[in-house]
Amino acid sequence: RTDAAIPSYLGLIPLIFFRYHHPKTWSNAKGIDLYVLRTLLAGAFSGTPDTVIDALTRHFSEKGEFNLREVFGIIREQGRSLEFSREYLFGLCYGDKELHLIFNLWYRDFNYQPSYERSLPQVDHIFSQSELRKVKRINPETGVRNLLRYYKEDRDQVANCMLLTAAENGAGGKGDSTPAEWFADKDDDYLDRHLIPKDTSLWELDRYEDFVEERQKLILDKFSDMLFSEDDGDVDE
Repeated sequence: RTDAAIPSYLGLIPLIFFRYHHPKTWSNAKGIDLYVLRTLLAGAFSGTPDTVIDALTRHFSEKGEFNLREVFGIIREQGRSLEFSREYLFGLCYGDKELHLIFNLWYRDFNYQPSYERSLPQVDHIFSQSELRKVKRINPETGVRNLLRYYKEDRDQVANCMLLTAAENGAGGKGDSTPAEWFADKDDDYLDRHLIPKDTSLWELDRYEDFVEERQKLILDKFSDMLFSEDDGDVDE
């Protein structure tokens, strides 16, 4: 639905090759959507994927058909992972292109293609970076509370990110509002859409870690049917 949600177009090259050379079998091919989703989520074509692209186009040239299990087998033979695990999901951070793909699947009702680029939805921190930077821990060498408690990876984790409209994140919008301030007048539909824990005590800064833990549970439930490891079956025959 948006270029921002496509970490790489390289995985589409074998599909373009297959469709161009085998239009009849293309129209009846099964599993192409799963191929696209899984290779994008797992980053199977990241880096320099020339060998896997060559292997797939050679396979399509020889076979003239799209068999998802065989295709995934070829990708693995080239040393590429097809895993989209809990660890991968919660390893995503603010600024990652893959995060836009996750949000594209998460926020189905957002307009990812507005008329003006400035109207594009924006990823924002739920607990603002400025607020989290204020939280300090004791320096064991000096006994002074002057060390950051939450580093960049803690502040930027997916469980502290949400997608806002340009208006919500613009002038007079959320800004550095605390969760308690921003969510105070939001209804249950809004909280459910953004997977926000409804225990209002978790919206306070001193409960940040508890908030993250509870929101991770909601995110995990949201994506439970999309998570897969290398040991999972690929597709029903």
